[in-house]
Amino acid sequence: MSTADGWVRYWRDGDRPVEAMHAHFFDHVYPPHSHHSYSFGITDAGAQSFHCRGGIHTSGAGMVMAFNPDEVHDGWSAADLGYRYRIVHIGPSVVSDMISDATEGRTGALPLFPHPVLTDRVLTDALARLHAALVGSTNPLVRDERLTAAVTAMTRRGASSPGRRPPYGPGHRPTEPAARRPTGPGRCWTRRSGSR
Repeated sequence: MSTADGWVRYWRDGDRPVEAMHAHFFDHVYPPHSHHSYSFGITDAGAQSFHCRGGIHTSGAGMVMAFNPDEVHDGWSAADLGYRYRIVHIGPSVVSDMISDATEGRTGALPLFPHPVLTDRVLTDALARLHAALVGSTNPLVRDERLTAAVTAMTRRGASSPGRRPPYGPGHRPTEPAARRPTGPGRCWTRRSGSR
């Protein structure tokens, strides 16, 4: 669904903590929030800025955003024409299992992504392929392969050595109302950007 303020579409996996979103915003401002998951996004058009890790960062077209679980960030348009982006949220358990599988069980430690904005075409392409598989009617095997490829690429190219989760204290992890999230397996829904 779309309005003058933009549009947003969500998708959720019914079997594991994996979600996808595609949105285009003009004046929408995200208040400070966080996710229980790793969040990897691609800015497709325009630019968006956000506070994260004590600084202001900007992601322009073709750039990747990487947020660790429970990492507080906000967001707003950094371009007159707004911004369009895709993002996937992948639960830490999924990331840990994939790393353990890829390393034949040598490590299941969670990676940390030290840079919230990355310029890396390999990562952009891997995340774009994953997002397309998640929101499309792709075979589950292809979805799994693209999820593995994206997590592997992000971990190898964007993460510091695996470690523990960031040390955020109480009160630093605002929750997202459940009413804003899709329910049920493979559910996809759209909301107008002004209907928060």
